[in-house]
Amino acid sequence: MNKYIYVGCLLFISACFGCESDKLDVLNYGTIEGQVLDGESYQPLSGVMVSTTPASITLLTDAEGRFSIPKVKEGDIEVNLKRKDYIANSLKVAVYENEVTNMNFLIFKDYNETGNISIYDPVPGNGAVDQHLAITLKWNVEGKKAGVELLYSIYLFESNSTVQNLLSEDVILKEVVTDNLKPNTTYYWYVVAKHEGNRVANSPTWTFKTGEK
Repeated sequence: MNKYIYVGCLLFISACFGCESDKLDVLNYGTIEGQVLDGESYQPLSGVMVSTTPASITLLTDAEGRFSIPKVKEGDIEVNLKRKDYIANSLKVAVYENEVTNMNFLIFKDYNETGNISIYDPVPGNGAVDQHLAITLKWNVEGKKAGVELLYSIYLFESNSTVQNLLSEDVILKEVVTDNLKPNTTYYWYVVAKHEGNRVANSPTWTFKTGEK
C-alpha cells in the first residue's frame, strides 16, 4: 500500500513541475505606435485601418493620424495600412519585449486606380548573409489591375549611411544587377513602383549582408 502511495506522490510532484515548466514558457510582447501620413503632402491621415500580420487587433488612426497597438508578439511584424482612395501598403517592423516600436508610415493616393499593389518576396531573402559582391536583386508584385504597367526605382544604401542611393530608375523588369559591393557589409534596399509618373507603392525595406568576397 505504501508503495502505491509513494508512486502516486511522485506522479503528482512531476505533474506540478510540468505545470511550472509550462508557466515559464511565456510569450513576450511589445507595442507598435506610429503616425500615418499622406505620401505626397506628408499631412496626417485619419481613418486609416491598421492591422498586423500575425493578427493582433485592428483599429483606425485618430485625427492626427496616430495609432497604438499594444501587446504585439515579439519578432518581425507586418503592419498593414488601408484607406479608401489610397493604395494599401504593408511594412515590416521589429517588435521587442516591453519596448515601443515607433515609426511613421506613408501611403499614397490611388489616382490611377492601379489596385492594391504589394511588393514582396525579395531575392536575396530579407536578412540573407554571405552574399556575393555582385548580385541580382529581385522582387514580386501582386494586386495590380490588368493592363497597368509599372516602372520600378530601386534604392540601396549601407547600414550606417544617411543617404538612400538611387540604384536604378524606371526599370521595367522586376530585377536589377548591382556590383562593386563592399565585403562584410550590411545593405538595405527597397523598391518604389510608379504608374504614369505617380508613385503607387513602396516595398518594405529589406536587408542583406555580403561575405568576404
